[in-house]
Amino acid sequence: MIASTKKSREAIKYLQSAEGKILSYLKKIVGSKDLSYRTFGTAIEEHLTDAIVKILTEGGFIKSSSDFAVSPNKNYFPDFELKTTPSLAIEFKSGNKSQYRNGKWVIVKNSENDMGTFNEWPRKIEKFGGDNIYYIFVIYNFNDTTKEVLSVQVAPFYQFIGLNSGKFLKYREKDGNLRPKNFGSEPPIKTLKQFEGLLSKTIVYRSKRIIKRHRLIIKKAAEIPKKELD
Repeated sequence: MIASTKKSREAIKYLQSAEGKILSYLKKIVGSKDLSYRTFGTAIEEHLTDAIVKILTEGGFIKSSSDFAVSPNKNYFPDFELKTTPSLAIEFKSGNKSQYRNGKWVIVKNSENDMGTFNEWPRKIEKFGGDNIYYIFVIYNFNDTTKEVLSVQVAPFYQFIGLNSGKFLKYREKDGNLRPKNFGSEPPIKTLKQFEGLLSKTIVYRSKRIIKRHRLIIKKAAEIPKKELD
């Protein structure tokens, strides 16, 4: 039996109001742990879990270990499940504003995180309900000389997903993995309904691109003299 009868809306609002607390906690972790730009993105997940368990316990949303579940591995969704009514699925995402390119550190606009594939999202939404899936997105700046956590944001997952130049969902061509919006930019997707509409349109758009590319490959193959293929 779930100890807390408080609803998921109350829980997420409480967590959003504690973004500053989470940020302060992570800054303390950075100051006390030997973390680097290579390890911070994965090491942060354990500390985020500790922070939100503490905060949600203080808010009365967690009263025992049965009130939440933590992902057993990196391939499991979600990273953190709060068993309110209905359950909240919370994923941890982080992006480094510094990247090492061509022998030097540069500031970038986007961390190009994996944000879930076209095939995965319908299943996730069916299981939890799209309005019950949230990201905690941590932006940090780590390089050889700097270690700082810049911001923490708790918001619906779709508010972190970007659009491409054609106004379709931003994705990686080879596997259909969605990509985030740029750091600090306004969310181009405001509602779940808008995301679901864009998801359907982008799947069709990507399929047409794949078909077109394959037709071009077939055409080029057909132009190769048969003796060269033997």
